[in-house]
Amino acid sequence: MKEPLASLASEERGEVVLETGLSYTPDHAVAIRVRKRERRYDVDDGGAAVRLSGKPTRWLHIAERLVEAKGMNVNRRGVVFVPAVEGRDIHALVLRVAKTSLALYLALLEPELEAGSESGR
Repeated sequence: MKEPLASLASEERGEVVLETGLSYTPDHAVAIRVRKRERRYDVDDGGAAVRLSGKPTRWLHIAERLVEAKGMNVNRRGVVFVPAVEGRDIHALVLRVAKTSLALYLALLEPELEAGSESGR
């Protein structure tokens, strides 16, 4: 995973998709896209966690809570992402986005548990 990132770092613009060793299901690996535009990077899951979960009711509320707690972002299309600038440990960010995406996928498989925890407060 580090070799494609090193190649990307030497370019002014580019994009790579990295396998992380994690899987949502046996047939769906957690792959993270890294895009570089000059000194800026965007690291995201392409919306895979939300798409594979089937977008259950209240998915956005659950997603916003979960990713915020992990220092990540999610947009209305369900893409888990984090922006970064040159000099950050992009490899570490890739792993954090991957783990957050997987955690979101698992949370969305059990949305009634998430909703139930709110009513108990």
